[in-house]
Amino acid sequence: MSWKKNDRIPKEEIQNKVTDITVQFAKGFGDYLAEREDNAEPLSTSQLRKFFGEVKRQQMLGYKETEFVMLKPKLAYAVGRAKQNGGKFKAYKIEDFYDVLADAIDKVQSCVDRQKAFKNFITVFEAIVAYHKAAEKK
Repeated sequence: MSWKKNDRIPKEEIQNKVTDITVQFAKGFGDYLAEREDNAEPLSTSQLRKFFGEVKRQQMLGYKETEFVMLKPKLAYAVGRAKQNGGKFKAYKIEDFYDVLADAIDKVQSCVDRQKAFKNFITVFEAIVAYHKAAEKK
């Protein structure tokens, strides 16, 4: 399954449980983020790891709403930095990364059981990181 611009993680997958649907989404999205294209800057490992490190830190501390929702502005800042430092590229895959993850953060916030949704969010994010790394090696 390849990732398309408007694809998002299904709310049921965040709210209830992660299934093969999300694993396939993570593969397509991870591959897309790592893929080199002429007109789009791929998501770098350092950009991904920086955000991943923050998510893992939050996982260790447990779900805290304020810290969790602050992931969105941190991602927006990373998008701004990429654009500021980029120059020649017309598109930045970090923007797509922001769109997908911001949407997933909103879905966690809209769930009744946010603890469970937070755990599912982390699981999905770990899958995206794994597939990004695998695709980067190609």
